[in-house]
Amino acid sequence: MPVLGSSASASPQTLPVASPFDELEQTLPASVPPKLETHGHSSSNSTALSEDTWPLNIPPPELLHHLVETVFNCVPLATRLIHRATFMTNLAKPPSSPDFPHVNLLHAMSALASLYTPIVTLNSVQVNAKLHEGGTAAISAGFIKRTSFSSTVRYQPKKVEDIEADREYDFASIHAKWCNMGIGPAVQRGDSLIQQVQACIICCWLFHSRGKDVFASGWSKVAIDVLSSLGLSVSPGMEPLSRIPTQYLFSIPLSTTPIESELRRNIFWIAYSMERIFNASNVFPLHIMDEDCSQLMPSRLIDFNAGKFVPIKGRQSLFSHDMLLIHPRLSTDSFTLCIKATTLLGKVKVFNGRFRCRFTDGGDRQGRFPVGGPSRSSKDAVMTINPTDTDEFKALDSLIEAFTASIPREFNDPVGIYSGLKLDATLYMAHMIPHMAMIILHDPHANVFSLQDPSAARLLSATRAILDLIYKVCGTTFDLLYLDHWSSTPWFMAGVTLIRFLNARTAQGDELEVQKLTEELGAVK
Repeated sequence: MPVLGSSASASPQTLPVASPFDELEQTLPASVPPKLETHGHSSSNSTALSEDTWPLNIPPPELLHHLVETVFNCVPLATRLIHRATFMTNLAKPPSSPDFPHVNLLHAMSALASLYTPIVTLNSVQVNAKLHEGGTAAISAGFIKRTSFSSTVRYQPKKVEDIEADREYDFASIHAKWCNMGIGPAVQRGDSLIQQVQACIICCWLFHSRGKDVFASGWSKVAIDVLSSLGLSVSPGMEPLSRIPTQYLFSIPLSTTPIESELRRNIFWIAYSMERIFNASNVFPLHIMDEDCSQLMPSRLIDFNAGKFVPIKGRQSLFSHDMLLIHPRLSTDSFTLCIKATTLLGKVKVFNGRFRCRFTDGGDRQGRFPVGGPSRSSKDAVMTINPTDTDEFKALDSLIEAFTASIPREFNDPVGIYSGLKLDATLYMAHMIPHMAMIILHDPHANVFSLQDPSAARLLSATRAILDLIYKVCGTTFDLLYLDHWSSTPWFMAGVTLIRFLNARTAQGDELEVQKLTEELGAVK
């Protein structure tokens, strides 16, 4: 993993600890909550924090504050997923306050932050040995040590230690497991459901970043299931027809503040985009369908951070005319463009996934079959039309190109080479995703052995457009650790496509092209 650079400092004046079980010795900002009082040395002040009042297994205030700041500073969409000012205000309140962040969200943020900060230096072997001895890690390692703990008393995290004792222990894994154990009961109780969705999304980011996409897929599905029951995909005034009053249709009450309204929109669109990027490289169907989403596009980040009310009149939705080609200046930023780019991914994925049902012998264009099913078995069924000859295919191909050309001028330089601005990780994704959509659209039809095949030409052009973005970011001093980690998906697809062309040119004996493709593949690696 790359070393932390000066491009996105996690927190000022921090130093790595010498040992995972030493006391945390560092200088922290003045806004950090007070230190915990050790057991038996509690302050006479009734509001003072102690080991008995601080949530079990949540990192102590000093470390937790650093981890939370790390997430906000290092993760591109963190300030979209969580309103930073509100969260930090609530975090400064005592744990007994109803506004104090939910422990599941704190576990998730602690786990994700450990990818970016050198302060968390837990050694798996040492932690395993410590837990097998019957103790817990010291406060400085991010775990609460109960001096009055009895071996006969069982509490929830202890069960994880018992069941998973043979598994690798590290800071992120343990906090992710504790989050996992708390999500189910919290959802069943209806406890802070918005924060449960936020925790699920953060855990999805964590496991994708660690290369555990099976776990990431599970967290994504949980987030989508919960947010669907909360009605986050529905815009006010666009609720389903029902005799039940609007305020009772979903699991949470209507929002009452601009920040709350925009936060819900942000959470939905993050989950929406995440699902489309995550499923781009597989054939699994989507759970969130465009036809079911009436939610409005989110406001700009600058307005969201300021808590500014942005009128919903004129805001775009997926049903707006030319939504992918028209970008209102007062409601467009890098996140909005990224959402629109992922919409293209969804359209291509739906086209590929449903084409055989719609055009296989026996079905009509809507995928309907006569009574008794298709005229042939699925084994013998044949497509009655070439996918590349359909109007839908041609429209998608043109739409992807048109969207790329329609990106406003001020958002044309995600790396900041020409504008001199800081690299925008979200805008970087917004520029790569349309090329990924083009690859997915043409990949099943490209004849890479033919120099005249139009799909092969499109495929290679889109791949090299992604390569151009790779060259640009690698030509800067920006630490790739601070890019959106979903950037690996278009990079991977570009690499796979280059391998296809490399194998074809090798078989044809085209040495010059083989050398060029080999060099391009090396850039992806």
